[in-house]
Amino acid sequence: MSTETDVFLAEMVPKQRAADGAIHDGDAGPRLALWSQNDPLTLFGASLSGSGRAELEPMFHNVASWFSHSDSFDLEIIAAGASADLAYTVGYEHTTTTVDGTPRKYNLRVTHVYRREDGTWRIVHRHADFPAEEARVPLSSGRTGPMMGERQAMGKETKAFLAEILPKQRDMTVALHKGDVTARIALWSHTDPTTLFGAHVSGVGWIDLEPKFRREATRFAGATGFEFEVVAAGTSGSLAYTVGLEHSHAVVDGVPADYTMRTTHVYRREDGAWRIVHRHSDLIPVQHP
Repeated sequence: MSTETDVFLAEMVPKQRAADGAIHDGDAGPRLALWSQNDPLTLFGASLSGSGRAELEPMFHNVASWFSHSDSFDLEIIAAGASADLAYTVGYEHTTTTVDGTPRKYNLRVTHVYRREDGTWRIVHRHADFPAEEARVPLSSGRTGPMMGERQAMGKETKAFLAEILPKQRDMTVALHKGDVTARIALWSHTDPTTLFGAHVSGVGWIDLEPKFRREATRFAGATGFEFEVVAAGTSGSLAYTVGLEHSHAVVDGVPADYTMRTTHVYRREDGAWRIVHRHSDLIPVQHP
């Protein structure tokens, strides 16, 4: 990691560990203090989704009400980056607490995006879900579907980034759904740290990811439609990110499938070109009455 990233982690991670330990003990105050007051703000949580400070603040108080008697909490960082006024972390949260009166121990995959405001790092996005190999811990239900409301205006730098990257990202995904992994290999960085929290598989490092990408492509045999709905995005220095929903119509393992995934992408500018360094995706949970 760069010195810039080391300085960011030394400042932010202890605060985040304390704040998330507090929310698992029923206190949302420290978490709210770490989040930006300024939109765009987005949450793809393990049990719910939301956007905007007006929606997220009561939502975090509601989440805190699920928990009590926190025994332990740790944030394990496996990748991170910081550039100018944007930063990100990728890792695992290890939690032992009481959920709705029942003692629970569980892990979450987590991606956070941060924006520096008036010299202080603030969280602007969280994406959390349960690892595929672990059983979900019962949490109170909340909205997990598409975001509501008008998307926040974006600056010129972010608009230029999206104009460049979104057509490439779309072409990459359509090709993948036809079984062609070439565009995906080209758009991803081959320089670590690179990380994947996929809907079905995770990986760390390009040596680990490349064969997994090639195996995943063999599951697809046709793309009948694809749309990427941008919910939020930002760029600063050599880092950028997108938060959105992937609406796919494809043939997966020989079966036609229509599905939507929540996705977070982090990009790093390398030799003048944007490359993906992290992807976090999960299928939107189906809410049953």
